[in-house]
Amino acid sequence: MSLVSEPISFSSVSPNAIASYRRDGVVCLRGLVAPKWIEKARRGVLRNLAQPGRFFRDHTPPGSPGRYVFDYWTWPDIPEFREVIFDSPLAEISGTLMAAQHVNLVMDNWFMREIGATTAAPWHHDEPYFDFIGPLCVVWLPLEAAPKSEGLTFVRGSHRWDKLFVAPEFSANVPFACAGEAYSPVPDVDAEPASYELLSWAVGLGDCLVFDFRTLHSITGKSSPALSTQHRLSLRFGSETALFKPRGPWTEETSTYVINQGQKVDAPIDCPLMPRVWACS
Repeated sequence: MSLVSEPISFSSVSPNAIASYRRDGVVCLRGLVAPKWIEKARRGVLRNLAQPGRFFRDHTPPGSPGRYVFDYWTWPDIPEFREVIFDSPLAEISGTLMAAQHVNLVMDNWFMREIGATTAAPWHHDEPYFDFIGPLCVVWLPLEAAPKSEGLTFVRGSHRWDKLFVAPEFSANVPFACAGEAYSPVPDVDAEPASYELLSWAVGLGDCLVFDFRTLHSITGKSSPALSTQHRLSLRFGSETALFKPRGPWTEETSTYVINQGQKVDAPIDCPLMPRVWACS
């Protein structure tokens, strides 16, 4: 199989959009995010850049003309992020696509990839980086319009493979030490692209991509320096049946942090850092 020339996108969270999300592991929703939320998210990123949090990460290699940086779990200190999380439609969108009774925020996470940046997200899926199992999704919100080459590419249906892959390090693209036989090497999608059905979209302001935690994806133009500066806000949500379950030494920093915030092990997501943000009426 190969890249789908005209992947489907939707202008509402319709039954067809829900079916597409469940089948493909990702859906593109057009024009559902009002300009005010885009602007708030953009201001939040700028505030966070000026006031980095404890989880700020700089994956810029020496000599790179552009930075690749991100931060996460900063919403308690960034009022703009709080407004987007609690008042925008993004939590409801995630809950509707997951057919959840309610959703909790799992993590707020923004990325900045500057023009000329040579580092980018390799092929991966989100689940092995995080101490959660069950229905979880990512709402990926672009804060600038971007062509396909500056967006994400997904392996269609990979969330249904029932496989866990090791978590590559973004800066060096070397596997984390994911313990146990459950974690397989990430397939080399770029070496055999015709073996996979790949989905990618050009995105405009107001669009968002929503994808399952287990869907393989990467930055589309990762092999070339960034052609423009891009800011992205990723919000991760879990359904009422998602559980907090520490994975191992490679997630110990974050699992310890979450436990210290009051989250119970082997229990549904429920602590002040990861509050309930939407419930089905």
